[in-house]
Amino acid sequence: MKTRNFREFQDLHVVPVEEHPCPLYKLVAKHVAKHWNKNGNCAVVVGATYPEELRAVREIVGDLPILIPGIGAQGGDVEKTVTAGKRNDGRGMIINSSRGIIFASSGEDFAEAARRETLKLHEEILKYC
Repeated sequence: MKTRNFREFQDLHVVPVEEHPCPLYKLVAKHVAKHWNKNGNCAVVVGATYPEELRAVREIVGDLPILIPGIGAQGGDVEKTVTAGKRNDGRGMIINSSRGIIFASSGEDFAEAARRETLKLHEEILKYC
């Protein structure tokens, strides 16, 4: 069985009514920002491993929060991620690094190692805000 690339859906070009063709992920971002956020409780999710797409989504959604998984074990670059995803005030991102923190140690020092990795990531994020 052939493995399919998930990008075949997010990058699928669609033609919204009276608009130009665009990738599906951009159309979804537009709908979240302009139509679905009537109660001010929406956010979007964009992976850190795609900083150019993250930048494009930030431009579309304005000040909406963006949840950004993929830092750490998945290979997302903190500088590129923060630069692409931050709002003008340097905020607006919820950056997630699950495996980089929960697998910091499998020993007795797990809590200390997890804290150390969390603080290290926090400081690195602040460098680019």
